[in-house]
Amino acid sequence: MAAKTRSRLRTTVRDMVLTMALIVVPILLVFWLMPSNTPKSAVTPVSSADYQAMLTAARSQLPFEALSPTGLPAGWELTSDEYEPAGDTAAEWRLGYLTTSGTYAAFTQTTESVAQYLGDQSSDATQSGTVTVAGQTWLHYTGTTPGALKTLLFLQNGKSLEVVAGSASPADLELLAGSLQS
Repeated sequence: MAAKTRSRLRTTVRDMVLTMALIVVPILLVFWLMPSNTPKSAVTPVSSADYQAMLTAARSQLPFEALSPTGLPAGWELTSDEYEPAGDTAAEWRLGYLTTSGTYAAFTQTTESVAQYLGDQSSDATQSGTVTVAGQTWLHYTGTTPGALKTLLFLQNGKSLEVVAGSASPADLELLAGSLQS
């Protein structure tokens, strides 16, 4: 009787494993063969029309002429564009880019000072020198936090402070700085 129970137990366990395999294997196959609809980048680029509308609105509401980059390399994707008119906070115009190397580069134009901007960003950056871009001398800052703002370039230009920052290479940040036009 004990031998019959053991044989029956083995058969029951074996049947359960085979049944599970018959159910799980096709499901895994479907998931493996199903095309992915996940975008290559987790960030959706801003359309040209949306950007132009935002730039026009920013230029009409900010106390300074909102600058716009021109001639950036193919492959740079504009991932964010926004502005904040003067009010309880400083007036700001912000653009964020994903470079061809997959790093972050941003341009901010603000009515804040360098110290205010660094404080608002919780940045530990300190001035490490200057860099000349398109005939203008920018203050060069480096830091470790936040990670996306390891290198910052500042230029006081009339009513606004221009900031180019990011985790992109210094060459890419200087390229963005040099491309700014009114």
